[in-house]
Amino acid sequence: MRRLGLVWALLILLLWVPVAARAQSPVVISAAPDKVAVTLYRDPKRGEGDIDRDNPGSFALVAETRTVTLPPGVAVIRFEGVASGIVPQSAILFGTPPRERNRDAALLSQKGLVDAFTGQRVILRRTDPASGRTLEESATIRSAADRLVVTTPRGVEALYCSGLRQTLLYPEAPPTLSAKPVLSMTTRDQPGGSVTITLAYIATGFDWDATYVATLASDGQSLDLLGWLTLASADETSFADATASAVAGRVNRSKDSRDDTGENARQEAQYLNRFSDCWPAGKTSDVGNGPPAPPPPPPPMAIMMDAGEIVVTSQRRQEAVQSAPLALSVVAKAENLGDLKLYGIPVPVTVAARSQKQVAFLVKDEVKGSLIYRSQMSWDGPGDPQMLFRFHNGKEEGMGDPLPAGRAILYQDSPWGRMYVGESMTGDKAVDEEVEWPFARASNLTVEEEKAEDGKDHLRHTVIVRNANPFAVRFEMDFPLNDGRIFSGFSGRLTAKPGKRVWVMTVPANGEVRLRFQSTAQEPATGYQRSR
Repeated sequence: MRRLGLVWALLILLLWVPVAARAQSPVVISAAPDKVAVTLYRDPKRGEGDIDRDNPGSFALVAETRTVTLPPGVAVIRFEGVASGIVPQSAILFGTPPRERNRDAALLSQKGLVDAFTGQRVILRRTDPASGRTLEESATIRSAADRLVVTTPRGVEALYCSGLRQTLLYPEAPPTLSAKPVLSMTTRDQPGGSVTITLAYIATGFDWDATYVATLASDGQSLDLLGWLTLASADETSFADATASAVAGRVNRSKDSRDDTGENARQEAQYLNRFSDCWPAGKTSDVGNGPPAPPPPPPPMAIMMDAGEIVVTSQRRQEAVQSAPLALSVVAKAENLGDLKLYGIPVPVTVAARSQKQVAFLVKDEVKGSLIYRSQMSWDGPGDPQMLFRFHNGKEEGMGDPLPAGRAILYQDSPWGRMYVGESMTGDKAVDEEVEWPFARASNLTVEEEKAEDGKDHLRHTVIVRNANPFAVRFEMDFPLNDGRIFSGFSGRLTAKPGKRVWVMTVPANGEVRLRFQSTAQEPATGYQRSR
């Protein structure tokens, strides 16, 4: 019996020793990285929409290089200054293999201090309503769930309800709270010493977009093109002098890399809503919950600008960017990343907290193409003519680079200066692909239709295109297939393209062209009659 008790005692001792050793593992604090690289990915779900400045819907891959001095054995490394939107399960540590990792979401804030000192004594500094003097007295925090309740020598009361100044003073900051986002990792048994390690992880709250600024030549047969990368961060951590890059293309993202468990903790840590911590004023028979709490102020937005970075601030500056040698020295370089495209910025930049940055990534002096006027025939008749620029993304045409999805803005030089023409949205375009950028409604060009019935559901059409410009223009009319009518009997030649047939014609200066054809209502395959 005594032998059995001894065995149990030894077993309990063996089980207790690793726990005690783990609890007493030395803590090494890494305050900031020595070097950092940030790679941003575009949000594919927002389509043609703009970046959500308050809540960017994509992510970034952050790689931090740090130097730490580790004691021999097992140690806990606290990485301070990581991104507040870090996905902890994505973190990888190179240099010393980790055994355990944990994100510390308890930030040093008003709410964090209240939660940490609930049930403990603090100092309440307040203004005496009778004398107006500032008094200090001992108080105990009782609750902070719905409202901040404390116990003082005067009794139980809710703070911030008197309308006078009230402040809580804490004896010290709890070790569990940090002023910066923290990721903790427990290392395996290692020899110790000074070690250079790399911490890589995914962080949410980032996004980027492409913007193209094009200047159309006077003859409409070429344009000068300048592309910008807009890098957006809603994170609370700034990465100074970072190696920044952006990845173009659609990335398949697993559910394991999506994490918003820290979002509520970060929002709650930002402020303690003092306006909702009071009971409704008035009589006990009154019904109501008092005034609603005002929302927290939005984070300030700022455009980050570094020395040597190109930022469009005026027409003169933009023209200088397209021609000056300085522009070429800071243009992001494109590299292949599997099926994706990586645009790396050749100079260190600061990806600041809650901000945006613009960097040039594409400079083309002369992209050959054609200015085209186009309209589409529909059930109700021809649509308003649009003006577009079409070019082949090849080296012979002066391009030959992938074009990430984004917004394209077109200008044109005129005797009165540089004039705004319009803008368009474009998807991802690969090399050797045809690119069309529709910019605006056509000016000085009209499309009219004359039609007459020729039997049941049979019409004769005449489309008249008039050009009031002092120069000839290229005009295209699209006739989509399977649009409810069958078009036939054309007086001109049409070109077959996927899903449509196209009538191509050159309209002379101050002249007109006519196209005659017939249409017949198409019987639906389901047997129902289309309403007219």
